[in-house]
Amino acid sequence: MPVADLRVGMFVVELDKPWEESSFMFQGLDIKSSKEILALQKECTYVYVDFDEQSLKGKGAGQEKKAGVAAGNSRSDALVSVEEEYSEAAKMHSMANKTVSTLFEEIRLGAQIDGGKVKQAVDGCVDTILRNPDASVWLTRISSKDEGTAQHSLNVAALTIVMGKSMNMTPKELEDLGVCAMLHDVGKTSLPIELLQKQGKFTPEEHEQMKSHCRAGRDILVSTKSVMSGAADVAHAHHERPDGKGYPRGLTAEKIPKYAKMVAIAEAYDVITTSQSYRKALSPSEALQELYANRGTQFDEDLVIRFIDAVGIFPPGSIVEMVNGEIGIVLTNTKDKLRPKIILILDANKEASAQRVVDLSQMDVDNDGTVYQIKTTLSDGSFGIDVEDFQRAGLRLG
Repeated sequence: MPVADLRVGMFVVELDKPWEESSFMFQGLDIKSSKEILALQKECTYVYVDFDEQSLKGKGAGQEKKAGVAAGNSRSDALVSVEEEYSEAAKMHSMANKTVSTLFEEIRLGAQIDGGKVKQAVDGCVDTILRNPDASVWLTRISSKDEGTAQHSLNVAALTIVMGKSMNMTPKELEDLGVCAMLHDVGKTSLPIELLQKQGKFTPEEHEQMKSHCRAGRDILVSTKSVMSGAADVAHAHHERPDGKGYPRGLTAEKIPKYAKMVAIAEAYDVITTSQSYRKALSPSEALQELYANRGTQFDEDLVIRFIDAVGIFPPGSIVEMVNGEIGIVLTNTKDKLRPKIILILDANKEASAQRVVDLSQMDVDNDGTVYQIKTTLSDGSFGIDVEDFQRAGLRLG
């Protein structure tokens, strides 16, 4: 059966490849947890299982859906809640950030790319996103954004994988996509540090120099045998545009690799939700509006819709004002994309209040009995709110 249909309680007797070519120690696997399902989904397309009729009847449809998760399941089918996954995702994000930072510094000093390290960092991203994508979207909002290439690359990888998951990509496809996204800006390691760290807008000459990172990234990755060849194409083409006005080659839509189109959207979202020296960050919802406004010209139209569907209309980590004036932060999406789960932190007078979680999809009401509804989204810093500061101070996820 396809690995997407596996569930706890099944006994795997044969893989779609020899057992000795897999990472499993024994021939035969009694599936006792969702982690074992994920491990099988990462390595195989289909497997052979042995179970009796009674055990099959004993597993309800609800259990099957909860236990078995394919790469393309929607967030409502996540194996664990954002509250459960957040801690593990944070550890993964921290380790991946250190790995990528070290990797990029080594490349800057002339070392070859260690494909194994890249894959290890990406595998961690894929695993946690398969369990709950919203936890990783949260982390792209609250992790320290010092405009460093490594941090940006990690955020783009996470966002692109979340997008790929919503498009029913297999775990192997998500790994390949993540590698491409993680290394899309590797060409910046060839640029002067002072250019990358410059405060303010670039001069025309500096802008041209910055644009050279696309070709530099391609050259670095073409010479790297330990990384999939498609990564070089993504590094070269992630600033191309469907209308042909991108760089460095002015490619039109049909000539731009799909993964490059996906990375371009995730990268733009991360950049415009990050404060720059010359402009304030947009709120996540404002960023989505900008992506939507530029669909078909700067970004692939269908993929923009896919991205918005993946991260949600109110992405986790968004600061929102309710109709009654209370202020909260979006925790996670629900099946109703207009009604996420919210952590309320300020009352209607914009004064600090006890943290309270409300699920808008359950039509939760305020003290006056009025159903909670989002009025608008706000940028980081509104009413003195910094999402990362609140998290560090003990913002509870649930």
